[in-house]
Amino acid sequence: MKIRHQLRVFIIGMIAIPIICSASVPLFLYIASPERVLMKGYKEIKKLENLELENEDWEVVRQELLNVPPGVQTAIIAEHSTVLLSTIPNMKVGSVLNDSELLTFLRHTSRKYFYQVVTPQLKSDVNFLIIHRTPKDMKKPRKEHWFFMPICVFVVTFEIFCLFMIITISNNISHSISLLEKDTDRIASGDLDFDLSSETTPKHLKNNEITSLAQNLNKMRLSLKEETERRTRFVMGISHDLRTPVALIKGYTEALADGVVCEPEEVKKSLAVIGAKTEQLETMIDSLINFMKLDSTQWRQQLLPHDIVPIIKDFAHTAEMTGTVYKRNIKAQLSLSESIKIPVDKMLFSRALENIFSNALRYTKDGDSILISAEEMTDEQNAAKVVITISDTGIGIEKEDLAHIFDLFYRGTNSRREQGMGIGLSVVKNIIDTHGWKIFVESERGKGTNFKIEIPL
Repeated sequence: MKIRHQLRVFIIGMIAIPIICSASVPLFLYIASPERVLMKGYKEIKKLENLELENEDWEVVRQELLNVPPGVQTAIIAEHSTVLLSTIPNMKVGSVLNDSELLTFLRHTSRKYFYQVVTPQLKSDVNFLIIHRTPKDMKKPRKEHWFFMPICVFVVTFEIFCLFMIITISNNISHSISLLEKDTDRIASGDLDFDLSSETTPKHLKNNEITSLAQNLNKMRLSLKEETERRTRFVMGISHDLRTPVALIKGYTEALADGVVCEPEEVKKSLAVIGAKTEQLETMIDSLINFMKLDSTQWRQQLLPHDIVPIIKDFAHTAEMTGTVYKRNIKAQLSLSESIKIPVDKMLFSRALENIFSNALRYTKDGDSILISAEEMTDEQNAAKVVITISDTGIGIEKEDLAHIFDLFYRGTNSRREQGMGIGLSVVKNIIDTHGWKIFVESERGKGTNFKIEIPL
């Protein structure tokens, strides 16, 4: 139960219990009084037409009946010997007892009962005979005990309720804070690979306000973990891609130093390649620095809109030329408006497309086909999007590998005989996620693979 609900029950109980107990005291006193038994009969007596009594006389009779202690039996006999009211079993209402019969009855039962006969002093000519009797073995009741008993019950009940609610609420708060403190300590120490007290939290604490903070904290932990892994993947991807220009620069530099390249024209070309790769390295390092300074949201907000069609066309043209060298049938189908602009990092976007295409080249053989398509579509909510698809007719991906192909350093069953570190597709996933886009993959063993990138407009 939530803490605010427990406090609500506590407040309602503090108000309701005194009201209920206060209302029960008069009821208890009424049950313990002779009024409950006698006053109904008294009202019936008052309605009799042959009894003409003034109101003052009726009040005298009433007070006489109210003064009867609990456990005392009473009977009222009219002057014509008729029993008008009786709680004595042997004297039935409506029966007639003359003086001799009454005396005989009193004498025969006097061994077991104490009798008291009262004649109220009335202004009217009508006389009543009121008989009280008490068993001889009955102890004299003490009215003060009967009066204080409901008060004691109320006090004890109220104290128990308040004590129970205070202990329950304080325990819930202290235990919830202890669990939350333990979880925050683990996060502060850098431990992000755990579920916040999901197994150790008692059921009665899982729905209160403090443990609800743990659920939000768990979402924050997952976001922090995802952001950390995203940064790691990005750095690993950049580091992986740095190797290519560095290797080219190193190769051309060694060729120049060893005299392998000595012709002026060849030297000029080699220096041009070194200069281009140096600029590429500088751009990649700047991208890495800018990315590390910002989180993914801030990074996306600083992206500028660019024409996406030229980027895709350049990639498709390069892919067609590469396909000629690798003896693959490359085909491009682009159905996009030239006016489409999307906030994008052109270099990263090109890297993502190139990495997917490189995989397609690697896992197809001579004569296989690779299709590059781009078109504008709408989703179920009628929102526009650009869908870029790179599909091939290669060996495909095993079902058990599909769920892990974007994991860093993961290498599927079909890729273990190929060179690589399992970074390329992880870089692709990280670039797509960083831009706020979506990527899907479908594959069937022996029939090929289909990568689909969805870019919302």
